[in-house]
This record gives sequence, C-alpha cells and structure tokens, in this order.
Amino acid sequence: MKYFVALLLSAVLFVACGDESSSSAPDPIGEISSSSISDNASSSSQKDLKNFSSSVTEKNSSSSVSGKNSSSSVVESSSSEFVLKYCDEGSLDTLYQENRTVYAHCEEGFWETDSIVYKPKEKVYPNMDSLFASDYEPVYSEFEDPRDHQVYKTVVLSESYGSADKIEVFAQNLNYGVMIDSSKRMLDDSKVEKHCELNDEWFCDNGWGGQYTWSEAMALPAKYDTLFWKESLEGDEQIHQGICPDGWHIMNGYEWRTYTSSAGLDLASKSNWKLKKIGANSSGMSVLFKMKAYDVSVMQAYFLLPKESSKIGTFAVTITEQSVWLGDDDHIGKHIPYSIRCVKDY
Repeated sequence: MKYFVALLLSAVLFVACGDESSSSAPDPIGEISSSSISDNASSSSQKDLKNFSSSVTEKNSSSSVSGKNSSSSVVESSSSEFVLKYCDEGSLDTLYQENRTVYAHCEEGFWETDSIVYKPKEKVYPNMDSLFASDYEPVYSEFEDPRDHQVYKTVVLSESYGSADKIEVFAQNLNYGVMIDSSKRMLDDSKVEKHCELNDEWFCDNGWGGQYTWSEAMALPAKYDTLFWKESLEGDEQIHQGICPDGWHIMNGYEWRTYTSSAGLDLASKSNWKLKKIGANSSGMSVLFKMKAYDVSVMQAYFLLPKESSKIGTFAVTITEQSVWLGDDDHIGKHIPYSIRCVKDY
C-alpha cells in the first residue's frame, strides 16, 4: 500500500511540475520550409505566417504551470486556460530561403509577415543572330535616321510577283524616342516617349523597337487618345507621317493588306522563340512577337494604323504564325503601346 501511495504521489508531482523543456515550443518561423509559404504572396503585409502558429488551450482546475523563454511560453489566464505563445511581443525575425526572404514581427504571440522579397529572375535574352534570316534571301537596304543616327534595314515589297508596283518598308520596328517606365502613366507632349518590351531597353535596341500609344505614334497631343483626331474617319489609304522620319510615313491598312502576305509565318522572324520553321520570314519583314517573359513569347505582334475606330480605339494589325488580321476593335485602346512600321513616301 505504501508503495502504491508513493508511486501515485510521484506521478502527481511529475504532472504538476513537468519537464521544463516541455513548456517550450519551437519558434515556428525558424521551421518554415520553402514550400510553406504561397508563391502568390506579395511584398505587402500579410497574415500567412499565422497559419503556422496556433493558440493551444488546456483547462485544468487543480494545477497551474507558468514559464517563459525567448521563443514560446505557457502562461495561465484568469480562466485557468493555458495559452501557448509562439513569440515575444514586438520581436522581429527573418527567414532566408532559396528564392526569397521573409520579414516578420511578433504580434499578440503570433508571427505576422511584414514583407516577402523575391530574388529577381535571371534575364535570359534571345539570340538575335537570325533576326533577318530567311530561306528566300530577301534583298535588304539600309536607312539612317538623321534624327538619332540609328540605322534600319529596309526591304522592297511587291504587290504581286513580277509587278512593277512596289514599296520600300522598314524591315524592323521604329525605335525613336526616349524610353519611359511602362508601369507609370507619363505624358509629355514635348518629346517622343516609347515603351520597351518587359520594361527593358535591351528589347528596344535589339529588334523590337519602341512601342507607342496611338497619339504618340501619330505625333499628336496626348488628348487624342480619348478624342477623335478628325471629325470624319479616313480610309485605309491615309498617308500620315507621324513619328516616322521625313520622307516616310506610318504603314497604313491598304499597304499591309496589299503588299504583305496573309500568312503570318511569311512575315515572322526566325528569332522568335520556338519558331524555326522553313518559310519563316520569306517576305523579309522580320516581325518579332511580343514577349510575355524573357524566355516566353505571346506568339503575336501588333502594329498601329493611322486610323481611329472610336474616340478611344484604334485599328491595328495583329500578326500570328498563322495569319495577318486587320480588325476594328474598340477594345484595342489608343493608350495601349504598339509598334509601328515606316514606309517610304511614293
């Protein structure tokens, strides 16, 4: 009997006092793996780290336990509830991961995310050696823009095989003006402003050229992105210089329809990602598709026309590997930056 009482007393003392280490919980932020945080987390304040901590309660009317360390502690509340805290109020912590760094602070016993900073992805630029390559060997000439001394390749297009009716066209997009940050709405009628693919000037300087709002391309005040430029809409044959050099004009709908193929592959440069097909760029136009990322193309290109479809919309040329389409769509807003080609006046 004495042995039983002694054994029972020992068990009670063990439960009441407990192992000191059992009252400490590991700091949860130090244990978050790289897969614990959503890839969709932004750099703004978030609550996602709270998912990795919890409030643990245990009711016990006959005993109480208290203790505290730098990372977690069990404390007794007035209602005899025992709450497990994961951090000390106001403390800060940083979690370094392979592709991001998480900054957090302690609030009411829980880790709260302050920001997540992602390492920038490596910029993998496409090889442009085949920009003007073609199995049909088009004949290229060169033109130097006297305004900034950039040199452009040009190519002669015929209305039909053997026809005497020809036009000379830039074989690459115009790249005139000052690059502006595409993430900001910057309007300055005193200068020509251009956007670059992925907000990276490398693309402007390596074949893609500048991209312009409709009013910018037409050399008009910015207000004409939301107003009609003329009371009556001009036809497809309108000749308008815009921001092209003197002696050249923006390629219009008639010229696109009459002198280029309806097969997009005939116009597309072989430098486009994943486009190495025979017959590509047979016209010599060397069209580059817009980039979705440094190694991904959207497989489409867009060109502005000197013709409005509404107060806020423009006609534009859409080129894919399969087709060349000239359409009227008000959703092609004048404020959206697109490329332009210049044609020599005739």
